[in-house]
Amino acid sequence: MSTTYHMVHYRRFEADAAALKGRSLESLCREALNTSNGSSALWARPEDRVFDVEDGDGRKIFLNKVADLSSAVFGEMCLAQAKDLQALLNMNPSEVKLSDLTTATVYDLDEREAPQGSQFVRGLAYWLAIGNHVLFVKTHSMTPELVRLYLDWLLKSRSAVVNPTLSFALNAEFDKTAAAGDIGEIRNLRVSGKSAPQVINFEGETEKREVKTSRRVADKFAHMQQAVPIVKALFGDKKAESLIESLGPEEYLAVEASVKVRGRRTEESRKKFQAIANDLADESDAKVQIEGKDGQIRDGDAILRTRMPFYLPHEGSNLLEFDNVADQLQEVYARFVKDGKITA
Repeated sequence: MSTTYHMVHYRRFEADAAALKGRSLESLCREALNTSNGSSALWARPEDRVFDVEDGDGRKIFLNKVADLSSAVFGEMCLAQAKDLQALLNMNPSEVKLSDLTTATVYDLDEREAPQGSQFVRGLAYWLAIGNHVLFVKTHSMTPELVRLYLDWLLKSRSAVVNPTLSFALNAEFDKTAAAGDIGEIRNLRVSGKSAPQVINFEGETEKREVKTSRRVADKFAHMQQAVPIVKALFGDKKAESLIESLGPEEYLAVEASVKVRGRRTEESRKKFQAIANDLADESDAKVQIEGKDGQIRDGDAILRTRMPFYLPHEGSNLLEFDNVADQLQEVYARFVKDGKITA
């Protein structure tokens, strides 16, 4: 059987413990899927497990296969988009005139809608909820935020097993065992690697508490289109345009962006920093190092995640074998518990 490697990401479900009344995310998911419409439970109603992302582009998330493993709840989420088109090459060649000087033999390129009664899948997430721990594998356009949005809808709107006002997060957990003891509150974070370049915006917060803070997000390289606004902000439009015009055919602008936040700590800024940490945790190619109040993690990856092999249904498949993913995610969970990285 063919195999492929994917990154397994870890998140911890965090919410108001009093509002949850002792229930874990696992038990909440099980309770939600057990809710009945009077004739059948949600497990048996796939049409009622479809979440409209409501972002204006027609995206929907289907909770397709979902299983109670007794010790966990495991499911497969599929991301689809309304009126989606797939580009296709018609392999019957034809001769076409492409310019006054060029007549070429080419394959026709067109776009097709999905056959009636089906939808193209643009992203997948295989997720496991065990206690308040979440492990998942994602592909293509699926993101951890979409997983969180789906669970938010499932627990609130679809099943009403929690109060609609309840706020919860799926937070990245740093591996504190890589250093001697607990490193304490995170002060600095550094990212380096070959991950896709991004620019992280960190908005200033109102100063409320007098706690000195210095945080850095470094080694983030922006492509040309991202670098130009930064260069203009630093040097002004005129000097920036002059620099751009001077570039040779093999040259381009790259910006190493370093962001520091100084001042008095606030609850809002603490939440924002956690959100940034979560974003960085999704960059599977990046190496993340952190510094805390009482220690540092300098070597290795400070984000809790690991790469695992998964079975494919057949050679070249974009899907993963459902039962095998369930086994592998449980294996990762057991390994993290055994190593003391998380608590069962």
